[in-house]
Amino acid sequence: MDLKPLSYTGRDEGIEVSLRTVIRPGDDASNVSVAIHSLFPDAMIEELPNQSFPNQAYHEIECNHLSFETFLELLRKQAILDTAMDAMGIHLEGNQTTFNISRLAAYAGKIAFTYEEEPLGGTFEIHLEGVGLSDWIEACTWHKGRQNVPRQLHDDSAMDSTGEASTWHQ
Repeated sequence: MDLKPLSYTGRDEGIEVSLRTVIRPGDDASNVSVAIHSLFPDAMIEELPNQSFPNQAYHEIECNHLSFETFLELLRKQAILDTAMDAMGIHLEGNQTTFNISRLAAYAGKIAFTYEEEPLGGTFEIHLEGVGLSDWIEACTWHKGRQNVPRQLHDDSAMDSTGEASTWHQ
């Protein structure tokens, strides 16, 4: 029997989702805004000073109280739920975690997790916080393949801190 996965958004589930990024000289603020809205359509972005491209200053964008619904839908479409669970769990401490994703991938409507070096185009830092966060991450990234190959955060099948797989299932 195929069960439909539960729908998770983070909202009304005790999970606070926030995003942070820095617009640097050479970045196009309108493209960064498009990238944010492709993953978090409800994000409220404060008005940035109107500058011509390329801008001349650094500006920080921070969006709070985000819904994780579109983000999770994209993870399912891309079939990267195990990768997402591992990436979200690498820096999990207690009831909070932080991970980075590529802004260029987000601009294209995709999710690409980043590790160590910042990729061309910059990153979004995503912060999750809430009671029972580890259980929530495992649940929101669950897929039917885990019936045959069970997975959990920080198991022997998790990727290492550089994003490389530590093992592969045959």
